[in-house]
Amino acid sequence: MSNKIKFGELNGRNPSFEEIRTRKEHVKKIVIQHPGYKRVIERIEEYHLLSEGSIQPDGIFLSGETGVGKSTLLKEYQNRYPRKMIDGCTKIPILYTKVPVGATPKSVASKILLDLGDPVYDKGTENNQTARLLKFIEKCEVQMVVIDEFQHLIDRETQHVFNRASDWVKSFTDDVGVPVLICGMPESQKIFQHNAQLDRRFCTRLDLKSFEYESKEEQIVFRAFLNNLDHQLPFVCKSYLANPNLSEKLYYASKGIPFYVKKILEEATVHAVKQGRDCLEENDLFLAYQLISISHRPYAINPFGKPNFNLIEEIKKEKYQKK
Repeated sequence: MSNKIKFGELNGRNPSFEEIRTRKEHVKKIVIQHPGYKRVIERIEEYHLLSEGSIQPDGIFLSGETGVGKSTLLKEYQNRYPRKMIDGCTKIPILYTKVPVGATPKSVASKILLDLGDPVYDKGTENNQTARLLKFIEKCEVQMVVIDEFQHLIDRETQHVFNRASDWVKSFTDDVGVPVLICGMPESQKIFQHNAQLDRRFCTRLDLKSFEYESKEEQIVFRAFLNNLDHQLPFVCKSYLANPNLSEKLYYASKGIPFYVKKILEEATVHAVKQGRDCLEENDLFLAYQLISISHRPYAINPFGKPNFNLIEEIKKEKYQKK
């Protein structure tokens, strides 16, 4: 979670472009460890630490829709165990890599070598690169390998692609000797249907979900998330984001996906700071929502500025128009 940074009063003052940028960047950097986020990161740490010296380290699969914060969580976990230089050798407790779009096993091995600092990361055959990769992992005393954006390894859904990818991942996890966490969109789980051994190796499945807002408990969790965000905003005054009426609108606008909540708050912050105000007002959120396009929700309305907004009715209307 971001530490609260003190920002001065604007009090109607015309801010510089640099101040606007600084406050917007501050919003981008806010990370709120809501209960679902905490649960996942604690499980990852448990598997990481309990696998030390294990004869068969665990394989973990983390899935979640886009925007729920998977990459943010994994990078935060990596930062808990930073790289260190000891006696001229780089020690990398958590090796984090992101799979490039349209990847093959060879390009994944190459990308991991690059992240390890190999100057000739793109040289050699797939087998040569994988062998070199395993040596580097041992030399750098890697304790856990994290492979993000895993869906890019199986972008093309052909039997050949699934077979190559699953064979390489299985072989790599068998040989590496440390826990491997692969992370991707929910559809990435299709790979396990193509290799029973890989399915067993990654039988530990974690899921980072968006917020729900149906039950009283779910509403409390989402409003607590908004309240924590509110305390981290770059203003001297509170914006009351967790107000029941406003929280319903923020839930509708974002569908409970943290990325969209943050994006709305970024744009709203820019508008409020330009106006020299010391908190967000609903009109800032209204204007922010107008700047954001969500292609898969063509029938969504702008909920802000509507005094009679009804969350249940608007969700029903949107679903009906989709049909």
